[in-house]
Amino acid sequence: MWHFYSPNIIYGDGALDFIEKIKGEKCFVVTDKVIEELGYLKLLTDKLDKYGKKYEVFNDTVPDPHEEDVMKGKERCNKYGPDLIIALGGGSVIDSAKALWAMYEYPEYTLNNIDPFSDQLYDFANKAKMVAIPTTSGTGAEVTWAAVISRFENGVWRKMSLPHMSLVPTFAIVDPIFPKGMPSNLTVNTAIDALSHSIEAYVSAWRNEFSDAMALKAIELIFKYLPIAYKDGENKDARDYLHQAATMAGLAFGNSQAHLAHAMGHSWGGVFHTQHGQSVGLFLQYITQYCLNAPGEPNESVKLYSILAKKLGWANWDDNDKKAAYLVVDKLKELQKIVNFTSNLKDLGISKKDFENNLDKLISLFFQDPSGTMAPRIPNKGDVKLLYQYAYDGKDVDF
Repeated sequence: MWHFYSPNIIYGDGALDFIEKIKGEKCFVVTDKVIEELGYLKLLTDKLDKYGKKYEVFNDTVPDPHEEDVMKGKERCNKYGPDLIIALGGGSVIDSAKALWAMYEYPEYTLNNIDPFSDQLYDFANKAKMVAIPTTSGTGAEVTWAAVISRFENGVWRKMSLPHMSLVPTFAIVDPIFPKGMPSNLTVNTAIDALSHSIEAYVSAWRNEFSDAMALKAIELIFKYLPIAYKDGENKDARDYLHQAATMAGLAFGNSQAHLAHAMGHSWGGVFHTQHGQSVGLFLQYITQYCLNAPGEPNESVKLYSILAKKLGWANWDDNDKKAAYLVVDKLKELQKIVNFTSNLKDLGISKKDFENNLDKLISLFFQDPSGTMAPRIPNKGDVKLLYQYAYDGKDVDF
């Protein structure tokens, strides 16, 4: 038996108007100051005013949200007492809102109470429903069941994954009016994040037919429309399809799992504070090569990546599996070059000394991330160290 978890998804031009049809008159809006400065918050509040809904705005979320900031939001939310929680922003905002949602339902909760084995959390959303409105095309947080919140431990910000099936938002409003203003570098980083979700989900230990379908379509759309959106951010169709692709990618990895690129990217981001999509996406080519190089026959990764390449038309159906599988790596490199994506750690501006001084910390954080357990090839400590070193220098993985 398997479950496929998804919110009600409203997408396409004008999707924001659906807010009128969602029950709830008292809204707690979770966002950040950048979203407010860009005028996106006003797009939402104008609709809330038009439809006679009351609201209070909490705009103190930050990238890679910190535990103490989320707890401030909890206090504000519980004091206001909404019947609708609306998250407007990227993954950090939506993840913060998910955590607030759980702690609003159960005011005695802290982040420590949000775990996948909590039976109490299945009795959920009695006080408020949640609406997630993504403003970037990448994280897929609007359709997934985990919140990633940073906690300061042992001198470093550790990204904690707080998963529970009940944290899937009630509604996801995927309106391309929001991402159309993203600069090209953010467009690239968020889309490559979505690509990582899709490709990792397709070979994850928890993959299934439903997640495969979402992953394949998301990959197809990202390869087609990211170069267009990169060159012309005003292209309406490219923006719309990339936004849809990010949500599909979220459905894919939310119902399968991401793995090594995310475990490495989370660790790197926790230490060096590189933007999430850049961190995760950078490692994708290296961990793909690592999985393809797994010893023994048959190599499950080769078969899976081969089918991926053939279904996407990158290889012929009668091609040798290994030849077809390695085309996935070639295609990743090709796309990265087209959109000027930084593909090695050295070019992020991190000195070799800083890298080496923090390497043990990176490895330790990697093994604290549950994402790493979902890969078709599980690395040991020595392999993880080599993967970071190869990614720093931009070397093809040959082990």
